[in-house]
Amino acid sequence: MSLNNIDIAQVKQYEADIKADGEEAKFTTKMQGTWLFDESGPQFTATAKTKGEPVVFTLSHPNFDGPGVSPSPMSFGLFWIAGCASATLMTSAEKKGIKIDALSTCIEADLDYHAQFKLGDQPLVGEYRINFIISSKASDAEVEQLKADALAGCMAMYTVKNAIPLKVTHTRA
Repeated sequence: MSLNNIDIAQVKQYEADIKADGEEAKFTTKMQGTWLFDESGPQFTATAKTKGEPVVFTLSHPNFDGPGVSPSPMSFGLFWIAGCASATLMTSAEKKGIKIDALSTCIEADLDYHAQFKLGDQPLVGEYRINFIISSKASDAEVEQLKADALAGCMAMYTVKNAIPLKVTHTRA
């Protein structure tokens, strides 16, 4: 029985595997998408593997007049950050035996399109703000520790806080 809908046995097994062989913690993840040219639908699509059926993601180019037919790339970025931080926080709570009754995660980003349109060199993203709305009998100190664990252990949060090497190539079809 899980406190927070986390498969703690699987988490503990993976942690043990990593302790036994540090190489178990390393792997490369990949996603490939395709630009679509049909003007009545989304502009980009990619498929993610799951245990069940693959999940198809679609997105629309940022629509400056309002939402497009699919979420924008930034929507997926915010979802990634909020989802990763939430999952890391809940895994930490599960490992510590802390029951979370409800968790809602709000993320905001301050965007500036000057540089994208070559109208200035302001940073494209000024600040991210994450607010965890937590219902739990845990103490304030325990909740602060869970928040710190989410910040320290979430790959999305790590990517936001640190410059990650980026290699961009192209291949002609």
